[in-house]
Amino acid sequence: MKLVSVIVLSYRSAETIIETLDSIKNQTYPNIELIITDDASPDNTVQVVQEWIAENDGELTAIKLVTSNKNTGLPANINRGLKVAEGEYYKGIAADDYMTQDAIESYVRFCEENPGIFPIAKVQLFNDKNPNAIYADIQAYCDRCYEFAKKDYKEQYRMLLIQNRIVAPSATFYTMDFIKKVGGYDEDYRWFEDYPMNLEVLHAGYHFGLLDKQIVWYRMSDKSVTASHLQELKKTERKLFFKKRFWYMWRNGMGWEAVKQSKSWLRLC
Repeated sequence: MKLVSVIVLSYRSAETIIETLDSIKNQTYPNIELIITDDASPDNTVQVVQEWIAENDGELTAIKLVTSNKNTGLPANINRGLKVAEGEYYKGIAADDYMTQDAIESYVRFCEENPGIFPIAKVQLFNDKNPNAIYADIQAYCDRCYEFAKKDYKEQYRMLLIQNRIVAPSATFYTMDFIKKVGGYDEDYRWFEDYPMNLEVLHAGYHFGLLDKQIVWYRMSDKSVTASHLQELKKTERKLFFKKRFWYMWRNGMGWEAVKQSKSWLRLC
């Protein structure tokens, strides 16, 4: 039974992380290494986690807590967790989401049956503070992501080069060999981690497949993204485009698309 390293990414997560941790503890898959990596939360997240670990010692194959004395962003936070990970598979999850009991078992089975293909599972959108909220646009994005997962390798690569199409928590399940091959997450992109990594999946010759089960619960928030954060996110996307996407497009016979997007990014930023 292969060891799975589940890395929980926390920041200001004191109110939600117990639900995440309990969902991992209650997995049907028996060989899980749980790693909580906290990015210098200013609240009592670390204390909450430490108390949970003390109460649940021995419930999983291993439980580890990694902390930082300063906030470093998503990719660096994940990489700290990966440095202490010993599993053959890696599953990342935010500290405000959770999984169904058979999630890890389903992910592993998919990978064992489909070598070289990484699973995109279905997600359930939820908001426990506003249970009647409807997120039609985001649900439509999720549905397009599932259709993307059914495409062949060549079409997936072409589509992902044009724009991100993957719901972050649904697709984060990789072999550790792949993670080591690409050197972990690129810390140049502080404001997001999933799009650069999934580009590397396809660039390295792997591709995605649909795990047709709803096994990740993805928490929605009514908090709006501030204008300053949006600006930082756009700057990060621009950096990704000129550092990687432009060149990957060019080498993939998509020169006109690369030039067209170059003009758009130069005007936007």
